[in-house]
Amino acid sequence: MSDISKEFVSQNNTHTYPPLLERRPTFAEVDLGALNRNLRTVRKLFPHKGIIAIVKADAYGHGLISISKELENAGADYLGAGFLEEGVALREAGIKLPILVLGGVAGFQIDYFLEYDLELTASSHFIVNEIDRRARRMGRCAKVHLKIDTGLNRIGVNYRRALEFLETAAALPFIQVKGIYSHLAKANTDADFTQVQYRRLADLREPVQRIFGEKIPFHLLNSAGMLNFPKGAFEFVRPGLLLYGMRPDMSYLERAPVEPVMSLKSEVVFIKRVPPNEGISYDLTYTTDRLTTIATIPIGYGDGCLQRLSNCGKVLIGGKRYPIAGKVCMDQIMVDVSDDRVRIGEEAVVIGSQGDERITVEEICELTGALPYEVTIGITGRVPRLYLGD
Repeated sequence: MSDISKEFVSQNNTHTYPPLLERRPTFAEVDLGALNRNLRTVRKLFPHKGIIAIVKADAYGHGLISISKELENAGADYLGAGFLEEGVALREAGIKLPILVLGGVAGFQIDYFLEYDLELTASSHFIVNEIDRRARRMGRCAKVHLKIDTGLNRIGVNYRRALEFLETAAALPFIQVKGIYSHLAKANTDADFTQVQYRRLADLREPVQRIFGEKIPFHLLNSAGMLNFPKGAFEFVRPGLLLYGMRPDMSYLERAPVEPVMSLKSEVVFIKRVPPNEGISYDLTYTTDRLTTIATIPIGYGDGCLQRLSNCGKVLIGGKRYPIAGKVCMDQIMVDVSDDRVRIGEEAVVIGSQGDERITVEEICELTGALPYEVTIGITGRVPRLYLGD
């Protein structure tokens, strides 16, 4: 990919937009170089572990296809998708890496998993038997990861009944078990319970060797688990947030030397002087305390600028922080730039850096109570992605 791609790409990578000067100047900038460096950082932290790079939910809003191609080129071992549709899209885009689909699977979908060489999550006796039945009918061997519920109480066979489940899977001739895994419930808040979950999964190591007659890879740790409980790494780790340069919260800033991959940018399109004691935006929740300059920026909650940033969020213009004035609208925000000289056409940064200042996803989460995933996944499909090369 060139230093700057020639096209802006929508969230699902299927629609191109006209050049910047011919459309609304709001876009998400995705730094593929930072993505590469973050993957290398994860490699250094876990040098002898396979990496299942999580790309579900449109690669956390960064763009499923573009991100996955970059991760494949950069040396990820696996991709982790959320659902069948994502796995199919990756295969149709030419991705050759092994792809584990982490979500549940309906019986009628199994044929597509086999056709597209996708690895399934088997989370019950019924589904593993159904996978075997359909694989037998197609004359193919299904690649399966067995999901063990160690305490999240979502999908998966309860750890207390895991041995019977393992024996069932081992006896099925058209099932090839590629992995055994679980998911952490409180990885960034409860070290003791994380240890409990680790032990519940680790206790299956010897029975798995005995039942299958070979060593089957295990995996447990997500990004928070990798930071808080690195000794819990089995053969694979499953980074998501870390790859995209985010942490579970601000307390991890020094512990996770990764770079933000996405920035959210626009520009000033309207400026007006507003007298004192005037309200700004819907419900007039912001009142000017003097003659002030209000800049309007064409980005709103319809683009993923959280309405919870109303009257508390900041925007970077000219390397300085300015407050969002009033409620975030669907398509626009207003910013109080005081008496500073701001020009129409000046860059406005909602997430990212400008000069010596930076607004991070973690900062937005601190202000709003949102999760990091919510912030980037919430950047909607009408915001084109601009991919910067390595």
